[in-house]
Amino acid sequence: MNLTKDAILEIGCEELPSSYIRPAIDQMVSAAEASLKDHRISYQHLYTYYTPRRLALFFKGLSDMQEDATKEVTGPLVSIAFDEHGLPTRAGEGFAKAQGVSAASLKRKMTPKGEVVVAMKKGGGRQTAEIMAEVFPEVIKKIRFPKVQRWGNGDFLFARPIRWVCSVYSRSVIPFEIAGLYSSRETHGLRALKQGPLDVVEAGDYLEVLRQGSVIADPAERRNLIWNKVQQAAAEKGAVVPPDQDLLDDVNNLIESPDVIMGSFDPKYLELPDQVIVTAMREHQKYFAVRDTTGKLLPYFIGVINGTPKDKQVVIRANEGVLKARLEDAKFFVSEDMKLSLEGWAEKLSGITWLEGIGTMADKSLRLQKLVKKLAPLFGLSKDVAKTAENAAILCKADLATNIIREKEFNSLQGVMGGLYAARQGKPLEGEAIQYHYFPRFAGDKLPPSPAGALLSVADKLDTIAGCFRARLIPSGSQDPFALRRQALGILQILLANKYAISLEDLVKAAQSGFAGKAKPKEKDEILEFLKGRLQSVLESRNIPYDVVNAVAATEAPTFIDLIEKAETVNRFKMEKDFQELATAAGRVLRILPEKKLTNKLSQALLKETEERELHKAVETVAKAVAVALEKRDYVDVRQELQALVRPIHAFFEKILVMDKNAKVKNNRLVLLQETAGALLALCDFRKLVYSSDTTPKQ
Repeated sequence: MNLTKDAILEIGCEELPSSYIRPAIDQMVSAAEASLKDHRISYQHLYTYYTPRRLALFFKGLSDMQEDATKEVTGPLVSIAFDEHGLPTRAGEGFAKAQGVSAASLKRKMTPKGEVVVAMKKGGGRQTAEIMAEVFPEVIKKIRFPKVQRWGNGDFLFARPIRWVCSVYSRSVIPFEIAGLYSSRETHGLRALKQGPLDVVEAGDYLEVLRQGSVIADPAERRNLIWNKVQQAAAEKGAVVPPDQDLLDDVNNLIESPDVIMGSFDPKYLELPDQVIVTAMREHQKYFAVRDTTGKLLPYFIGVINGTPKDKQVVIRANEGVLKARLEDAKFFVSEDMKLSLEGWAEKLSGITWLEGIGTMADKSLRLQKLVKKLAPLFGLSKDVAKTAENAAILCKADLATNIIREKEFNSLQGVMGGLYAARQGKPLEGEAIQYHYFPRFAGDKLPPSPAGALLSVADKLDTIAGCFRARLIPSGSQDPFALRRQALGILQILLANKYAISLEDLVKAAQSGFAGKAKPKEKDEILEFLKGRLQSVLESRNIPYDVVNAVAATEAPTFIDLIEKAETVNRFKMEKDFQELATAAGRVLRILPEKKLTNKLSQALLKETEERELHKAVETVAKAVAVALEKRDYVDVRQELQALVRPIHAFFEKILVMDKNAKVKNNRLVLLQETAGALLALCDFRKLVYSSDTTPKQ
């Protein structure tokens, strides 16, 4: 009977950067899962624990032995191993005995040499403890960090010095050496307690042993504890802390033994924009902002600290001093910035290079002003909205020249500060457009709330993509320094959310027109394919699979919204029987056509056979009906009209030899099929649809 035991692997090190921890743990999990699978070791569950000073994997219910391996051993020909009555011969008996199996258990297998017998030989497994001594060091070695140093003999890379390795299987140490350190059952608690090493006698006691050392190693438990303490501290002031999952995750990765402090700052700083105060607290000091029940910012902050100090007031005063300095800097920067109008700051953009060889930020602002003017009517926006967007466009990059952004203290507030300054200078509509023109900044981010903001955001992202393609700064692999994929995704999200019925080609042409010089060959097509490549991400939220997206993206559509509606139509009907029959018929047509488009015209005089004439007649009728449906942008109707081609297509292929010996007849039949394909491709490229083996249309 295969027994189960628990195991713990903990890497103890100097404090890791917060951003390194989660990726490192994920890599450890992937490496461990793959290695255990390769070694045929089963387990019930794999838990992850981590703090800034430790990365740990806890294996629950590891089998104590490998699963037996089954090996196939080829023997003699069946005619040699068995006689004419099906009884084993001496050769067959001898082979079976040599492999440790019975002759009756021998299997048969066809090979190039003929039908042979094979023995399925089971090999005994090794003990898990022995194998884990090989697995654990390999798991550690496979961790990759953005920045590393060399340790041990110089051949081991890790982000920070490793101080200990705790490796326990049930009650036994899994012995191995890495970076000059030997594994043991020792771990360490909170550094400030100076307790010395703590022994993990039993792997299952790991969390409790660390708890005795004032360390909460379970990130979920630690996270909940932090949030509860933060809420309790705010409640003591009759206030609340709005949820901030990213900040909570960040501080959770910075501490091992959570406690909180609540400090205050001079209410005079509340004259600063809320975003500035919150950024000073959140980005630089990792403090939670405190608000009253109406959402008004209060002159308090809550910080999360590692362990409970003897005198919290000393810690609070120190943190208040640091925040005061930050806010004083911000107050000075804002005061200096407001002495000059936003237009004045915009004039300084001529001294800030955007892309080498492409121009300055001032050039970009002028292009944006012209681009929003071109796009506004294409989006169906009013003249007032267009004017707001034009005014905002020339000012949207102005804050890049301001003190508060240029000094890098509050660099994350690009766009936000420009919008706030514009609003304070009497341009609230322009200010809102400026404030949100970088949105969405990431997947799931909010979209610009106003039409002018949406227009400006699309224009800015389009201009960036077109400019980078002109400069040949095109994303490749994991390299995307200008985040063009994210910019493209943002464009599509805005178009979809606002139902802007515009073709992607028109968007690209409008963006390219703002740049001096002639576009590189195929540059427009490259940008179009790049934008279409982001379609899958946009449609994932609508549960539209990749094959449907590819099938639709390979065809023409007047606007991006039409592409979406075509995709939704195909996805809706894809699994229905009559649609699968249509996919089968379409596949027969599309797969036989040459890649290069035929240029000769169809000759009705050469359509001698009944099936040819009937298909031609059906295509003419369907093409007209499809054209009417396309005018109405009714893709459900397009799909319904195409069903009329199924029977004549199958009849054609059953009776007609397309590749006739007569070249004129053959080419004419290919032209007929090309016209048929033209009607079918109004919906999608059916060849790109993927069906499972039990639903695949017969070809």
